[in-house]
Amino acid sequence: MRTSTKLIRLCAVVPAGLAGSFVAVIGLGFLPGAGLVFAFLGTLLVSLVLACGWFEAPAARIFGCARGLRPGQRAVLEPTLALLEKLDLAPGRVLVRLDDDARLPATPIGRRTVIVEPWLVQGLYERRLTTEDAATAIGHAVESQRVGPSRFDLAARLWALPWTLVFVVVRQIARIFSWVPAGGFAWHLRIVVGAIVVFQGFQPGGDPAIGIAAGVLVAISYVAPAADRAWRSVVQRDADRIVAQRGLAGSLIQLAQWQHGSASLERVQRIRAAAAERVSSTPPEPAEAPAVEAASGARVLTLPTARR
Repeated sequence: MRTSTKLIRLCAVVPAGLAGSFVAVIGLGFLPGAGLVFAFLGTLLVSLVLACGWFEAPAARIFGCARGLRPGQRAVLEPTLALLEKLDLAPGRVLVRLDDDARLPATPIGRRTVIVEPWLVQGLYERRLTTEDAATAIGHAVESQRVGPSRFDLAARLWALPWTLVFVVVRQIARIFSWVPAGGFAWHLRIVVGAIVVFQGFQPGGDPAIGIAAGVLVAISYVAPAADRAWRSVVQRDADRIVAQRGLAGSLIQLAQWQHGSASLERVQRIRAAAAERVSSTPPEPAEAPAVEAASGARVLTLPTARR
């Protein structure tokens, strides 16, 4: 994997982890000093356990709001998983999300776990989706997992959990009041609010620590999402190439068009180029050599065209 991708991922994970730690300290401010130390050591111990790959299944269920497949769901996905096994795109573990919304049909989490949406399984059962469509969605998630640095994924999610909760709550509040004139514009101008808080923190009677902390949080609200989008774009491009070269270019193009709409033009072009590269690199089948057969003492020259 390219070093640039790792650096982009660090630019998204490290600020979010630092912001999560800061938010946790504020939220646990009622604890004494020893309580904060024990909370930090406990979080550090759990993150080390997750980084080693232990207890991935329960952690993926918690962070992904998912559960295991029921017998009926597993039976519906069995042909898809068999196809993925042939294409070397099979996930180590498949979970199904508890809620149902319009997000990606399959999402990687941890080292070897993929979470599928309930509507994906329902679409397979109702024959609105084909086995290739489901295999494309799950296989793309698996390749994204292999391309991206997934070793510390759950540990990073643990450290960033407080910041993620705050960010989600703020975004939901912004959506609720989006009907207010200039409500969305105010969210995009949060950098101005942060600059004002930093300025007031260094004024007489102000608290510089609060000003700096507010400025850092506002800066992270810009840096971390931008770095995360850049990382996902790089991982998506590499995963598209691999999945298209495995023979699932048609379904992958449909997935890209469903996901991005008219903005999927460049991605679709890259997928078609990767599929064409696979076709051009596939060696042609060797022609059947002429054979000489003997029948009743006669020598007969048999050509491939004669056997059709």
